[in-house]
Amino acid sequence: MSPYLTPLKAAACALCILLFACTPPSESSVPTSSGFSPEGGPVHFGSEASVQLVKDIDAAWASEDMEQLASFFADTCVFDWHDGKSYEGPEAFIGRIMEDTLDHEWDFRWAYAVDANLDEPGDWVHAGFDVKSSQDSVLVEHAWFQEWYYIEGGKVLYWYNMKGTRPN
Repeated sequence: MSPYLTPLKAAACALCILLFACTPPSESSVPTSSGFSPEGGPVHFGSEASVQLVKDIDAAWASEDMEQLASFFADTCVFDWHDGKSYEGPEAFIGRIMEDTLDHEWDFRWAYAVDANLDEPGDWVHAGFDVKSSQDSVLVEHAWFQEWYYIEGGKVLYWYNMKGTRPN
């Protein structure tokens, strides 16, 4: 008997591989959650609509359209900044942005939504930004910002960011 595959054996192997590789996973084999939430329950993927809202926030901020930016936040939204300061309501948040004396350029690197409770409305979006800050065209700081947005009913109810500086 030859140790090599004959054309018939090779065709049979290829057909088996093709049949098993093209079989979709069964409903029970698809994971429905991963990890755990602060509440102790499982975490699920959130909605694409919430991710789109964060993309829209980024676009309004980049174009410096503060009126549009404010419209994405609930009137009672709380903003916790990486420096420990907290702002309540979109006007206070916009005021914080306008006080900044640095010029910022950023790359919006990622965003994904997670939902800790599928039975209740709302989910969280985690987004990351690579930010270079300058003053008078001189680079002052390079940092990664990670932000969390709690979104319910198409509005941000809570937002906070964390900052990790990088070498210039």
